[in-house]
Amino acid sequence: MHTTEFAIEIENLEKCYVKDVKVLDDVSFTVKKGEIVGYLGPNGSGKTTTIKILTNLLSPTSGHAYINGIDVNKNPKEALKPVGALIEVPGIYDYLTPHDVLRYHGKVHGMEKDKIDARIEEVLKTVRLSDWEHKKLGAFSTGMQRRLAVATTILHEPEILILDEPAIGLDPKGMKEIRDMLKQLQREGTTIFLSSHLLNEVSDTCDKVIFLDQTKVIAYDTVENIKNMVSVKRIEAKFLDQLSTDDLDRIGAIASVNEVEVANGRIHIGFDGKPETSHQILAKLISSGFRVSSYAPETVSLEDFYVSIMSDERGVN
Repeated sequence: MHTTEFAIEIENLEKCYVKDVKVLDDVSFTVKKGEIVGYLGPNGSGKTTTIKILTNLLSPTSGHAYINGIDVNKNPKEALKPVGALIEVPGIYDYLTPHDVLRYHGKVHGMEKDKIDARIEEVLKTVRLSDWEHKKLGAFSTGMQRRLAVATTILHEPEILILDEPAIGLDPKGMKEIRDMLKQLQREGTTIFLSSHLLNEVSDTCDKVIFLDQTKVIAYDTVENIKNMVSVKRIEAKFLDQLSTDDLDRIGAIASVNEVEVANGRIHIGFDGKPETSHQILAKLISSGFRVSSYAPETVSLEDFYVSIMSDERGVN
């Protein structure tokens, strides 16, 4: 037994499919119980490989994966008992219904018939498919299929969900439905570990994020702390008066300003990202007679961090 402090613990994980060609290289992280943690990275970075090791579909070359302190690869039956997993896009049989699919999964998990029927009703309500329980899957949209896939992972009331791209292929409405559902499951005490490349969606869903690139973890922190790592280098300003070309030139001539751009009625002012510089620019605008109605650093997203860290990692200017 390992520590039971964490729902998930990855320790010095390494995976080589070909000798000396690493897909994962000394990857380590932990997920606390009750958290939603996003696992982010470009295609081929090792996200799905990690999840397959975590669910015993692959064995690591070295290192360990633990669930509730139990080594997944040494004792998979016990380790994975409290887990629900969605890995890659499941196949859909058009002639089946959600009731058929969920009943099958209930039998696989060894659930009793009465319990299966009660849980089918509950999970279809959770994923908002109650009215479709006996409709054939061939009539389902992509979003409905994904919600049903998630329903199969929560049927047996797992403590931990491991999801590989749960919102893939969904439109904004479908993404929101999945996000709301995951938040509700978290409120009920479920730990959720999900991989994705949809940075904005992860930002709205997760408590913490792990960035994986070129086989290694390059950052792991709360969403807010990750955003704070990015130096904001643009200010969005609005003015009471319509600015002329000469006005824009005057702003651009301020010593600390390195660019001025107009977009959607707002002025975007580039600078070095330092708070004191932002203050100096505002003071100069006011002293120069500009009537500023709003002035704030532009919002930082996970995408901004991702772009900045990828550039640093690969030496891109």
